[in-house]
Amino acid sequence: MLLFVLALICAIYYATIKGAIAPALHWGSPVAQAAAALGAVVYSALVGLTLWSYLACFVTCPGHVPPGWHPFQNAEAAAAELETWERLAADQTARRAYAWDGEAGRAAVNRPRYCRKCSAWKPPRAHHDSMTGRCVLRMDHYCIWVLNCVGLLNYKHFCLFLMYGMLGCAVSAALLLKPVMDVFGAAQPSVSDLILTFLTFVFALAFSLALLGFVVMHGRLLATNMTTIEAYEKRPVKPWPYDQGSLLNFQSVFGRDRRYWALPLHTPAFRRGLLEDALQTPPPPDELLGSRELV
Repeated sequence: MLLFVLALICAIYYATIKGAIAPALHWGSPVAQAAAALGAVVYSALVGLTLWSYLACFVTCPGHVPPGWHPFQNAEAAAAELETWERLAADQTARRAYAWDGEAGRAAVNRPRYCRKCSAWKPPRAHHDSMTGRCVLRMDHYCIWVLNCVGLLNYKHFCLFLMYGMLGCAVSAALLLKPVMDVFGAAQPSVSDLILTFLTFVFALAFSLALLGFVVMHGRLLATNMTTIEAYEKRPVKPWPYDQGSLLNFQSVFGRDRRYWALPLHTPAFRRGLLEDALQTPPPPDELLGSRELV
């Protein structure tokens, strides 16, 4: 899937440059050449940022729960809490009442839970990823397109990939619109130009509309500080306890430093802050979490 996505991005880029920008650079008027050069720079930048964001989302570990983690004072307290959890798990009626009744419902999403598959505690908002067999911090979903789980440390990269991919496809479709009209308006259109230009236009337009839907969806999730998993819970908690307002919700994912908002990377300090907030304790060394950045 990784090679397919990379090949698709490169194919659309090549067809757009060849079909829309190169002819204007070679045979256009000075004004058309200047516009084509500017368009080539902007379009190439969008494609480059799309590739960077995609690869960053692929290689960046979403953030795993470190081995032996628990938020309790000692092992005895953890064992006692586990007994309570197992008793509630055995009694579904009591568990539902404990988890969803009024203030207890809001408290439920803020307390750690026990993962039976990992046989270990996991912090709030962490979920078990069946693809990797580990619990992921602030798990959003597993994405087959990036061959990675989207979670705490690469959700920003995923959002940027969606945004840059949508903008790149939209620009590609806009640049190819006139060449497509010229091909269909020609008396004897070239079959190769028809296939290359028209199919690229159709794919670029379709992908831009599809990605726009995901951009809107994750924009709404970002504005309320929710994950895809949390948004589709059968019994969502209202008001949502993690909603701090749109600006703070955005900064909790993209950081406070505006210089890095448009780039798929985290500063070391911000990354450790994310881990500390998610784990509710000082984070362990990065090698235990696999947290790394593509820089």
